[in-house]
Amino acid sequence: GCGAICDEYAKKDARVRVIHKPNGGLSSARNAGIEAAKGAWIAFIDGDDWIDPDMMNILHTAALRHGAQVAECSYRRIYKDRIEEETPCTGACIEGTNVDALEGMYDWKNFKSLACNKLFARSVIADVRFPQGRLHEDEFTTYRFDWNADKLVYVDASEYNYDCSREGSITTQAFREGHLDVCFAFRERIDFLRAHGVERLEQKAIDNYCWVVFDRLYKAYRAGMKGPKLDEVLNMVRRDAQEFRNRKISPGNLNLLNLIADQGLSAYGKLRDGQEEQ
Repeated sequence: GCGAICDEYAKKDARVRVIHKPNGGLSSARNAGIEAAKGAWIAFIDGDDWIDPDMMNILHTAALRHGAQVAECSYRRIYKDRIEEETPCTGACIEGTNVDALEGMYDWKNFKSLACNKLFARSVIADVRFPQGRLHEDEFTTYRFDWNADKLVYVDASEYNYDCSREGSITTQAFREGHLDVCFAFRERIDFLRAHGVERLEQKAIDNYCWVVFDRLYKAYRAGMKGPKLDEVLNMVRRDAQEFRNRKISPGNLNLLNLIADQGLSAYGKLRDGQEEQ
């Protein structure tokens, strides 16, 4: 009944506009919203989640006060039996450049890759759109929004409620092929940084990519997964095992890439099994 509820709100408040469209997934919905939006600022709220009543006011005020084109807050994870704050929620406001935001994304500090805890100036979204048919769509796009900003501001206060309690939601689903999409997103970032001359973040970008690839490949191994997307990731690893030999990368990560490239997923999975048992 969500559509009917939205229509009722539209009748009560002229600022509310409702778009009825076939379900094409999260990226399709966000892209439709971007195309329909007429305001100077855009925010994305996921369907399972909710925001505190003052979130938009806090972010808009911070953006104007600091001359920022992206304003971000912290969030809390809502489980069935507990609530976990992502940060200490000190209330501090932290300014940053686009490079600071990308570094924070890799360090998971202040500026993060989520799209739903932010307020974006329309100008930074520009022609960037969310990739349809992909999971982890934030990982493909948010860093591009951040890069387009001259200044960003982070407010250390939890104003976004990230629902982790509903069975069947994307965050609680069993591992499936779509969860490999994040590997391609992290790989794209490496090329993006090099193309834009941000070489000081190269090792962080490559090591983060390796961590994600190793994590997803082990989960695919444990799930007994097969399929074209897994083959695509493994082929990407084989290419990167060669390419990263002359790039900034931790030796241990390079060794694991070579193991997967030379001996395959099964050898890597068995290695991880032994480590997990220890």
